[in-house]
Parts: sequence; structure tokens; C-alpha cells
Amino acid sequence: MSSENITKPTLLKKTAATSAESHTNSATSNTEISMKNTMVELKTLTNQVVSYTYMKDRMGRYTYVNESAQDLFGIPPEHIIGQSDHHFFDLKTSDQLKHNDNLVLEFGETVKQEERVIIKSTGAMRIYQSIKKPIRDDQGQITGLYGISTDITQFRQTEDTLNQIIKHLSLARHASGVGIWIWDIVQDKLVWDDQMFVLYGISKDNFRGVYKDWSSAVYTDDLQRAEKEIQMALCGEKKLDTVFRVCWPDGTIHNIHVIATVIPDASGKPLHMVGTNSDITSHMQSDDFMSLTSAIYQSSGEAIMVTDENNIIRHVNPAFTHMTGYELSDVMGKSPRILNSGRHDKNFYQEMWQTIMRTDHWQGEIWERHKDDIIYARWLSISVIRHPNGDIYCYVAQFSDITEKKQYDELILTQANYDQLTGLPNRNLFKDRLAQEIKKSHRNKLPLALCLLDLDHFKEINDTLGHAAGDELLKKAANRIKSCMREIDTVARLGGDEFIVILPEINNKLCIEIVAQHIIQELGKPFQFNQNETLYHISTSIGIVVFPEDGADMESLMKHADQAMYVAKQQGRGRYCYFTAAMQQKVNEKMTLMRDLREALTRNELHVYYQPILKLTDHRIVKAEALLRWKHPQRGMINPASFIPLAEESGLIHEIGDWVFDQVIVHIQKWHEQFGHIIQVSVNKSPAQFKHANKQLWSEKLTRLKLPGNCINVEITEGLLLKDTAEIKDCLLEFHNNGIDVSIDDFGTGFSSLSYLKAFDIDYLKIDRSFISNLTKNTTDPALVEAIILMAQKLNIKTIAEGVETREQQDLLIELGCDYAQGHFYSLPLPENEFEKLINCIPSMKVG
Repeated sequence: MSSENITKPTLLKKTAATSAESHTNSATSNTEISMKNTMVELKTLTNQVVSYTYMKDRMGRYTYVNESAQDLFGIPPEHIIGQSDHHFFDLKTSDQLKHNDNLVLEFGETVKQEERVIIKSTGAMRIYQSIKKPIRDDQGQITGLYGISTDITQFRQTEDTLNQIIKHLSLARHASGVGIWIWDIVQDKLVWDDQMFVLYGISKDNFRGVYKDWSSAVYTDDLQRAEKEIQMALCGEKKLDTVFRVCWPDGTIHNIHVIATVIPDASGKPLHMVGTNSDITSHMQSDDFMSLTSAIYQSSGEAIMVTDENNIIRHVNPAFTHMTGYELSDVMGKSPRILNSGRHDKNFYQEMWQTIMRTDHWQGEIWERHKDDIIYARWLSISVIRHPNGDIYCYVAQFSDITEKKQYDELILTQANYDQLTGLPNRNLFKDRLAQEIKKSHRNKLPLALCLLDLDHFKEINDTLGHAAGDELLKKAANRIKSCMREIDTVARLGGDEFIVILPEINNKLCIEIVAQHIIQELGKPFQFNQNETLYHISTSIGIVVFPEDGADMESLMKHADQAMYVAKQQGRGRYCYFTAAMQQKVNEKMTLMRDLREALTRNELHVYYQPILKLTDHRIVKAEALLRWKHPQRGMINPASFIPLAEESGLIHEIGDWVFDQVIVHIQKWHEQFGHIIQVSVNKSPAQFKHANKQLWSEKLTRLKLPGNCINVEITEGLLLKDTAEIKDCLLEFHNNGIDVSIDDFGTGFSSLSYLKAFDIDYLKIDRSFISNLTKNTTDPALVEAIILMAQKLNIKTIAEGVETREQQDLLIELGCDYAQGHFYSLPLPENEFEKLINCIPSMKVG
């Protein structure tokens, strides 16, 4: 043995390491073999736990990670998606990962290598064995990458340590790797062999330059204990068998196992101490790793079950007992079939085992039975562990309870696809089912029909009885509609009071009409709410389309069904109507007309015409009605009945109405200057204009032109008064306060009451032309007109007769006491310049 003397100056202050018996017997070897097998098994289990998968797009952003990624990044998977590596790792690590990713993304390579990463959030360094492959689209273009990474940090550390020991052993003279030392107690000299220097991480030549003596290399916290145990060995109290840590010059810490024996002289005094040192760092790391792995196995939130090669249960962890109710003693030596719920057939299990035998892995959803017989949903993963020769060693099954998740998913699915009030499929589910039925109709060549229903007068129920009664009506209506359907039909609620029915596999239109008529009859029966004896009636309007003749896709079918339903409403409600090409043509014309109307003002296509209103006592033109006309460049004059509703529907009525008013007051001012008196002009105001009316706008414009308020007479319909809203009241009050007169147009055709006429301070009643057109002495119409005139006189309201076309009508109106008249008998509506000529030429129209 080559040797070198190392002087130890003080016996008590500088002592060697502790003693113990050697563990090199055969029992220890068997234990180490068993431990090694156990470590292989536990290492496999750990790989099952720590591996994670991920996908990235071409920009390096994560598009998918599995749940194990949370262990790496320390945040839930949903917070990882959309982030790139520089968000989680330091700059050097993220650059390295980006380089590896580019090999896959730019060159399509499959990358298999170790990746050492430093996690930014914790500063921890981890080692991963990664496999990355490109993701290609149908054209073979690389769109991203996917990878599988396994945490091998603990394994690599152990491997590095073992490699280091092997290297030391190859350089050492002793194959055992054990350093030998002798301490001459009398002379206080310590002799080391070459391996001792290896164990302390330094060469013989450099020892004195680094350490004062051996004790200066011992970890400070361990030195006092080591010296105490040496002293106890010298006193014969115990053998020296201890472990202390040594700090190598490179800063690494090594665990040194010391075993020593004291050799006495003839008198029994200590003469020499002979001992061995061995580096057991790797052994302790293995122990730590085994403890860690065991802790993971025992504390895992996932249930783990290990079966042997014959699929007989051998081990389970505490989570298994918690989830299934079975202790290890309950299942040991039994088949996993003890957990079968009975919900899966033989084919399910056959396919499962075929996959396991083919790929060594299976995962999926499975229903299993708890010990208390309750059925639970599990997410199960089964892996096959094989011997080096390929034979099956064991099966490892891991599962988690997903019952609550499935219940929650079902709740979300229900909320997303079913109407919460009626329980019917909602719009989302309806679209899905219609798409499926369209595909089936393509295959079986049988048409399908859609029936779009809108409840007539539902708003009246809602407004009068409240939303609770409205909801009850909708539920009852849904049940009545369902009672008219076949099992293969679908009834859905689109929202509000709209329902839709899918009728697949229709042989002829008679079948559709029978169903539609049955629905109308059922919904036509009276409804009763909350034990109330009062019966309430509604009806329904149904629009019907047939696939494929009325539309080749869902969008066109829905659009055409809606058009047909509105035609059914226009025809009187409580009926059904098929879609026709003429309806679509009408809609197209409407859209074209509305588009042209939006440009009519800027193109100067709109004009204001005036029809004179005469005072019947002297036949003077004292008033006029402003009438809007549209001269289309291609179609010529457009009937106001065609474009005024479009203006109201589109909201253009506000802009057009203000433009008409501006034109009228400019003409009034001009006539005032020209004729020396005010000619009052009636301006029609649409109900739509009251919704967003600027109450001050018209009166302010009159003030700027120094015109009196009564130069304007605002004409409104009877129906407007029935709405009796705050906006209408405020507007009419504003007109009254500013001296602007108000007329009720087409009086007698609506439902106005005397209270409304008085409450809103009406100035004029315009008797509808339907009463005037047949006004002769030989009819009852004079009595009706006379009643209106007498009522107006009692309320101090003036009357204007519309649509006067004959002398006889004029004379009867004079006889009945009517105040004013207008109609073709006097003049057609005229442009401003011709109306002006009419006033100039005939200030008093002597037609009486």
C-alpha cells in the first residue's frame, strides 16, 4: 500500500471518522438486488406521473398542455396556453429551447435529446428527456410541433454520481473503491492510501495547499459529532461507525461512511486505529429517491393499482382505498373485475385489452362500482411494465374520480343546448339537429319541413298578466306543440314567443298541413293561469318551408320560414303559410327600395307637395297639408304607402321628417312675405318619430325664423294616443306650450276615446276619407259625420273633411257644420311653385 504521513497535532481536537461493521455479506447483496428491482418499479411509476405532453404553434406558443404541465410551471394549464418559453424560463434556457424547436419547425426534424431548463418562477434546474416532432397539415406544411417530456432530473443526478464513483474506482488501486487509513495514536500520525485522496476530491500534491489537515475538509456541522464518536471509540465505549459530510474543493458535498477499529498495545492502551472510508453519497441519494418515490406513490391524489402478469391485484395506494372503499386486504389476490359496474359490455373490454396488448397503454372514461355499490365515473390509464426480455412484469392502473366533472359537464351541456324555461332544445341544439337532418335528407332523398311558429297576442298576455303568466303560457304552449309531434320530430324554442319544428322524412305536403293545423287547433284552445277562472285565448302564425326546394342550407331555410310566417300574420294570424318565390322577390324589392331610399335625400329625389285646405264658410285657402313625394330616377313616382313604412323601419324617418319640416317652414316664411298672411301647413309626424324625438328642435327652428307656433299643424294618428307613453305626452305638451296645433288624422278609423281627445288638448279632427267618399243624403254616412262634427264642437275642436271629390259632398259638409275641407274636388297635391301660383291666382276658390 503506497502511503503518505499526515501529521495530526492534537488527539482530541483532530479526530478521524466513526466505525461500523462492513455490510458486504450475501444478505446485503440480496437486499440491494431487491431494492434495485423496487427502484425500477418505482422509477416506472414516477415516469407515469411526471411525463407531460404539449403542442406549440410556429411562433413557439403553447397551444396544448396536459395536466402534468402544472407540476413544471406551477400554474394551471389554462394559464400556460398562448405563452412561449421565454415567459417561464430564463433567457439562456428559452434560447436553447427555441433552437431545438426550430430544428423541428424549420427543417421537419424529429428531435430527441436532453434539455436542461431553469424555471424562472422558482429558479429550479430540471432535466427533461424530450421528443419533439413536427405537426403537418393536409398539404404537408409544418404548422407546429408536439412533444413529450419526462422529468429525469433525479435519475440523471443519480446516474452522474454513479459514473463519478465508477471513474474513481477505475483510477484507484483498490477495486472496492474503499479508502484505507492508519492512525498512529502514540506519534499522532495519520497515513492515507491513494483512494483516500480521491474520496476527498484532491490529489496528494495539492492536499496541503487546500487543507490544513483532514478535519478542515469535514462539513462544519458534522465535525464536533465526528470527533466525539472517535473519542468514544478510543475509550472503548463503542466501535467507530459513522457518516459525515466532506466539502470538496469544488464546493460539492460528499457523504463519507467511516468504519474503524482500535488496536491496543499489550497493556490495553490504544496504539493504532485502522479504518476504511467509502463515499456513500450515491447510496444516500438512492435512498432519498426511493423515499421520495414511495411518498409520491402513497400521497398521490390519483388511485394506483398494480396487478401482476396475470392481472391479479398486488398493490394499491391510499387514494385507491379512498376512491373505491376497498382496503388492500379486500382486493389482494383478486381480479380488477371486482370493480366492474355492469355498464360496459364485452366489446368494450375486448377493445380495451386489444389496445393494451398492441400499444402497452390505454386510457379512457370508465364507470366502476364503489364498495357501497354506488356507480362512479373514472378517468382510467393502464400501462404495461415489461421485463428486459419483453415479458410482462406488471400492469399499472391509475384513475381519478370524474363523476362531479361529468355532472357539471352535463349541466353545462344542458344549459348550452336546452331552453331553461320550457326544457325544449334551444337555438344551438336546433341548429345542430337541423344540420344532421339536412344530411339525412340528402342521403335518403326524403324532404324535410320546417314550421316556424310565432304566438299571436302573446305580448298582450305578458303586459296585462305579467311575466310570470307569460312564462307559464310559454311552458303550456311548448307542451301542446310537443303533443302534436312524432318521436322523430324536433320542437325547439328560438327565444321569446318563437318556436320551430323540424319534420323529417315527409312524404307529401298533406302531412305537413295536418301537423300545422293540429298545432293551430291546440294553441287555439283557451289557457287558464294560477287557478284563475278567466280563460285567455291566443293563436299562432306558422311559416312553412320544405327542404330542398325552399332552400339548400340552414340559413336560407330559416330566412324563408321567417318570411312565410310574417305573411301568415299579415293574412290575419291563426293560420299557416308556405314560402313562395314571390315572397323572396318582394323581400328583394323591399331591400332594393330601402337602399335607394337611403340615397334619396342626397340625390334630391324627395319633394314636398302641398294640398290646399279650404275654409268652407268662404272657400278661402287658409291651410295646406304637406305631403312627401319620392321621384325615383328609374321607377318614377313611388307611392308613399310603399316607402314611408320603410323609412320608419330603417330609422330614416327621423332624418326625412326633419328635412320635410325644414322645407315647410322655409316655404311658410316665403308665403308670409309674399301674401302678407300665414298659411298654416299640416305636417304628418310618424309614431316612430316620437321614440327619439328632440322636443325643442322644431320650436327652436320656428323661433329662429320668427314664425308663430300655429303656422304648423302636427298630424298624428289615433293609435298613437292609445300608447299613452311619457315620450308622447311630453312631445304633445311641448307642441301645446309653443303654440303648435295638433290634429288627429284619419279620425274615426281607430279607437280614440273622448278622454284622450281632452287629455291631449287636440285642436283639429280630420274626418277620414272613408266617411266622405260615400257621403250622400241617401246613406247613413251623413249621420256618422254629423256625430263626429257635433262631438268636436262640444269639445271646441275644429273639423277637417278629407277626400272631398264632389260638390254634393261639399254641400252636405257645409250643411252639417264642418269647418274645413280638402280633396281632389279642390286640387291635387302640388309642388311648391304650383301651389304658390294657385294661391296667387285664386286666393278665394269660388266653388260653392
